[in-house]
Amino acid sequence: MTFGFPRLTFQLLACAATLALLVAARGEESAAAPPTPQQQEETLIAHGETVAAGKLEIETRFRMARPLWNLDGLQTLNEIWAEEAQAPAEQERLKGLAEFSEGWWREMDMRYGIHRPQPGNHHADALALGLLKTEAEVAFSHAPGMTASCRLCHSTVLFTNPDPRNPEPRFAEGIPNVFLDFERFHQNVAASGGTSPGHVFAKNLPRFFVDSADFFGVLVPVLRPDGIKPSIVRYDKFFVDTHTNSYTKKMEAKVPLIPFLKPQPWTSYRHKVNGTEGKGLYVDGGFEGNVADVNYAMAISRGHLGEDYVEARETFAKCVPAYFSSLKTPRYPFIAAVDSRKAEAGHAIFQETCGRCHGEFKRTGEKQYELVSFPGALIEPEEVGTDPLRIIGIFDMNLDEKKRFLSGRVTLTRKYVAPPLVGIWARGPYLHNASVPTIYNLLKSSTRPKKYSMRPSSTDPDNYDQERIGWKFVDESAKTHEQILEEMEADTYVRVFDPHWRTPEQWDALRQALSEVTSATVDPSRPELYTGLLNTGHTFGDHLTEDERMSLLAFLKCL
Repeated sequence: MTFGFPRLTFQLLACAATLALLVAARGEESAAAPPTPQQQEETLIAHGETVAAGKLEIETRFRMARPLWNLDGLQTLNEIWAEEAQAPAEQERLKGLAEFSEGWWREMDMRYGIHRPQPGNHHADALALGLLKTEAEVAFSHAPGMTASCRLCHSTVLFTNPDPRNPEPRFAEGIPNVFLDFERFHQNVAASGGTSPGHVFAKNLPRFFVDSADFFGVLVPVLRPDGIKPSIVRYDKFFVDTHTNSYTKKMEAKVPLIPFLKPQPWTSYRHKVNGTEGKGLYVDGGFEGNVADVNYAMAISRGHLGEDYVEARETFAKCVPAYFSSLKTPRYPFIAAVDSRKAEAGHAIFQETCGRCHGEFKRTGEKQYELVSFPGALIEPEEVGTDPLRIIGIFDMNLDEKKRFLSGRVTLTRKYVAPPLVGIWARGPYLHNASVPTIYNLLKSSTRPKKYSMRPSSTDPDNYDQERIGWKFVDESAKTHEQILEEMEADTYVRVFDPHWRTPEQWDALRQALSEVTSATVDPSRPELYTGLLNTGHTFGDHLTEDERMSLLAFLKCL
């Protein structure tokens, strides 16, 4: 079974050997000190090995970042788990888990969606997939630091064998981590390590599927007001419980308007940047150019003058696009069970119903189809009908403010980009806000649950719904939010999707924020329309017969 990464791994090993020879040739210079990752990247770039340089950039860039957490917090994380447990036997089990043991890693997967470092795909300072030990110490202490890298959200580990007794989990670079519980991990490891438990992103919800990583769009102009120099004082004020800095108050008022957004797949980059309209990684096609400006603008804080930011921005532009463009999506693990005749019928249905927006595929083999033309079409929100909050853009900085820190071209399209569907089997839940659990629900809107729950893990074949394409879910639509909270209390690992999570005070804050909007037409009396979690729209499959719908699903499994 081909997973898409062995060839790249082989290339990287070859590049590493070449690099070793180049470094060794420096003689006394190499003996004095090993080359830094930045120097290694520059050498690789100079010799045309941009894919390897980009991989190294993604692996190592945040090693110099100001840490979010105390590394020592990992050592006692199981004590936090034990405190949360109710049964005495479970408390004792968790207390006895040794750091980095098999049982410990299972808890990391089930609680947070965090996986162990993957062989051949991590730096020496990697503690887990997406977690790095930093060279900087925790502020105001001598404690070793730990921070998150891009991979925490944008990569995962997936089963590749349908046999649950031998799932053969493998690294899936660029496939979003659906079961990541960033905020829960943050709160737990902060308590364990004695660092600030304040929100990393102000609207991250523990035990939910989607985060508000678009918070960066609000934070960056505040934390880097001149586009380069970060304000450490402002940075600190955002990551504590009480925000008292006058610079942050204006931004806090916008937090209720920040849309929820799934991490974007890096594997779509090579298709989307070549489109005729939509560019880059984002669902609205509103930014093109150096993606590092967004990814790195706030997180790097090695130097108070921002020299690390400039270095990262320039290096990223030289090599990471080539690396993103090299990424492949994993093959559907249950492909043997797919009916090839149904898939062929589904291909014809796709061309007629979906191809205008999602591209043209050609058959290249038995149950294999290749994307040969992707239009990058920008779709009017009225046509697609999905949750409009991201498109309304009511939390956005104005264009001039964005240009202060973005070197790429910023556009306000007010439209959504229809995404490439290559590897779509691994990217649920669906729509840009994870409001639809399976593709079957996406193609038949009357079956969509208003609320649902899922359990990890992405490494378990039994957790996958082959018929509907997506992770297995439970319809929780009939439950109140209070009942869902009770379920979360009783089940340590369950994840939920619940658009009604707000308290009365939070609904009032949303109404107030809407009343102050001037950049778009909104109705402050109906805040339920601006939650960012609507499961409406994309009703293009409703007209299909059930046989046509199942044939289309068979085709999508082959992409």
